[in-house]
Amino acid sequence: MSATPVLSVAGLVKRFRGVTALDGVYLDVGKGEVVALIGPSGCGKSTLLRCLTWLEQPDDGFITIEGKAFGRERTGAVVTPQRRRQVDLMRPRIGLVFQQLNLWPHLTAIENVIRPQLVVLRRSRAEATERARALMANLGLSDRSERYPHSLSGGQRQRVAIARALAMDPALMLFDEPTSALDPELVGEVLALLRQLAATGMTMVVVTHEIAFAANVADRIAFMDQGRIIEDGPAAKVMTRPSDPRVARFLDLITPGSPGHR
Repeated sequence: MSATPVLSVAGLVKRFRGVTALDGVYLDVGKGEVVALIGPSGCGKSTLLRCLTWLEQPDDGFITIEGKAFGRERTGAVVTPQRRRQVDLMRPRIGLVFQQLNLWPHLTAIENVIRPQLVVLRRSRAEATERARALMANLGLSDRSERYPHSLSGGQRQRVAIARALAMDPALMLFDEPTSALDPELVGEVLALLRQLAATGMTMVVVTHEIAFAANVADRIAFMDQGRIIEDGPAAKVMTRPSDPRVARFLDLITPGSPGHR
């Protein structure tokens, strides 16, 4: 891991109406690392990603992106929230691909990739269009550029959402269950794309239930349970020799070929 992690999370806490969703989360991700975030439903994985982008404001804890405070700053014992402008300036450094994708239905595929660059990065339309066309080509979407989201397959919409995030030139990409809304035959297509991104050195945190992807592509696996990361280590070690019995039971139930798998 590099001396300054791309992402550093320290003591992150988030509560909803008295229910603790994140209960002191710690996580560092180095440049070029791929971290798979796994765990049972409702353990806080998606909430963590939303807090990392400040779509949900944590109740406590700190986030730094490339060594810079994001959302809250601490000077000695004094903690102050950043102003909206400070948060907005940092947000483009973090790309988030939602489960629901959130493409604008009234815009074509390529315009979905162009528009955020114009509004957030203030790029010229010519520059934004050039960047969008290059990404669409790299992701195999050149012949779908002028189509609207409703006329694209689930896998194609997923790729448009990824192109939109990449167009912002983020330091870190976050994926929230990128295959959950896809038909089974499209899952392999998106997983192959994530492998391609990993091979380019993109720093990624991927919330996933695709254990084979976590084992074969991720550098590390972080396991969440009840709002905490209870195990974090090299993917091969976590998969074959987990330290925590809770992790071992979970993997035994969901890993094909294991005694507990159904």
